[in-house]
Amino acid sequence: MEHPGFKLLKEAFQHFADKHGDADLTGRVVRSLAAGGKAAVDKAQEEFPKAFVKQVVGDFYALISSQEVADGVSMSVRGLDEEKVKELIDNVVDTLKQDETALKLAKQLKDTLNKTSTDDLENALDGALSGRGMGERMIAKAFFEQARPHIDEMRDASEEEIAEKIKELADTIPSDAIAQQVAGLTREVTPERVSQQAHQFVGKLPSPTAISEILHDLGKSASDKFGQISKTGDLSNAKGILEQFASEARDIVETKLANDNEAKKTFKPSKGRDFDL
Repeated sequence: MEHPGFKLLKEAFQHFADKHGDADLTGRVVRSLAAGGKAAVDKAQEEFPKAFVKQVVGDFYALISSQEVADGVSMSVRGLDEEKVKELIDNVVDTLKQDETALKLAKQLKDTLNKTSTDDLENALDGALSGRGMGERMIAKAFFEQARPHIDEMRDASEEEIAEKIKELADTIPSDAIAQQVAGLTREVTPERVSQQAHQFVGKLPSPTAISEILHDLGKSASDKFGQISKTGDLSNAKGILEQFASEARDIVETKLANDNEAKKTFKPSKGRDFDL
């Protein structure tokens, strides 16, 4: 037997459908949304013309490759003297010696040891540390070297036994030597090196001209497609038009980036860049 509540709902929806069945509600919604989308895109094109976008991107590139930023980065890194580095390392070592930390690490290590070889474990460690700070990487590498002779026996040990071994090995980490090495490396982070790397980084990014043209052409294509959709109320037609836009967008981005990369290959410094460094 049908629930009275469901019956009332069904009758209400049926009444609505009978009343508005010829009103093309779907078409109205599609056309309204598309018209609004076209207006928004056209307004964005007006507010952010190509020249403005190119200038903003160029200014940003100039900022991140400026001498001021290079000086600031270098000063910050070189401010880590040996004593500060040693303090950081000692804090890490103390953390490793804590019961909770050691047991947590032991569980992870036990699980990893059951799935991988020692060499694979070292490669995985290198990958996991690739985005970490220099001091952390050196501490982890030092810890691994200390632990390497004990890895095979750890495979058959309990998590609690591994945790005790971790705490024991933490005391053998050569914090003084690591601090000396890290401090020596930080002194090599000169403004000249930072500036050089920043310029290389910026050189690999799309040019301000390419970015401005991509955004402008994408906006033009989006406006055109929204305009087409606003004249139709058919969802299947709208879907087809949006698929066309997706294809056009891919072509625009790929073509502009390819042309930009080709231009970089033939770029002559004497003729200048399209942004200031």
